[in-house]
Amino acid sequence: MDHTKMVVEGWIDAGKHPIVMLHTSYSLDASSDPDNTQLLDVLEEHMVLFGKVVLFDGEDSVILTGRVDTNYLPPYIYTTTKMRGEVGKSYSLHATYKNFSAKSKTIIPEKAIFDSIRTCVNNQKINVIGYANQLEIGEPYIIMARTTNDKQYKICPMGAFRASQKQLKLTINNPINFTGEEMMLQTLFPQTDSIDIAIKFAKVGEAEYLFWDSYIAQNLTQGLFFMETHSNIISNIQNGNGYWCGMGASEYTIKLSQDSVYTFDH
Repeated sequence: MDHTKMVVEGWIDAGKHPIVMLHTSYSLDASSDPDNTQLLDVLEEHMVLFGKVVLFDGEDSVILTGRVDTNYLPPYIYTTTKMRGEVGKSYSLHATYKNFSAKSKTIIPEKAIFDSIRTCVNNQKINVIGYANQLEIGEPYIIMARTTNDKQYKICPMGAFRASQKQLKLTINNPINFTGEEMMLQTLFPQTDSIDIAIKFAKVGEAEYLFWDSYIAQNLTQGLFFMETHSNIISNIQNGNGYWCGMGASEYTIKLSQDSVYTFDH
């Protein structure tokens, strides 16, 4: 029996255009490909290049345009300049390809904000700490990061949480594989003058939080959603896998070279 599913990776931030990536699920035995030499071939074979993605915001429907973009993995995205995310609005997604038909709906919450971020040098590593003073108790949040040379954020280890109090000091763990070492075992960023990082702090909905929380709990190696081992992750995609995530997000750029304190006016 064919258990192949449509896999959706998509998000829409307040004030920004949507990004959606489509591919089909695939089982890859990591033990037979420890260096990921098959990875690009697998991606090429299972990317959905001629799908149809429609977004509806309660008033207007927009068909997203597909194009190659090597800043993302998989390197093919569906997007549009005709729709931007708005706080409080819901966005319904319908993705189709051949006999696949996947749907989802997300809402963009109010923005999460850091009041300040601190970087601390620790034995040629950098500990990054965010200070948030305006959290909603019990509500879900996520923290992501990327280098400023990249476009695609990665979820930080332990980067999905519910606010236990209004004011929290949050360690921002490193999700970026700078060295080729096993990820999820690292927490600190490398101390460097050559790379800056961008941090995204976002409030998300309940279903979206359950996806990210279960994804982190899997402690998976490459973060690729066509892998069979992702089958236990809680998805908010009907008739598919993956996620469609509205984010009330704020973004910050910091350096990794020295002890610093960044304060922000919102």
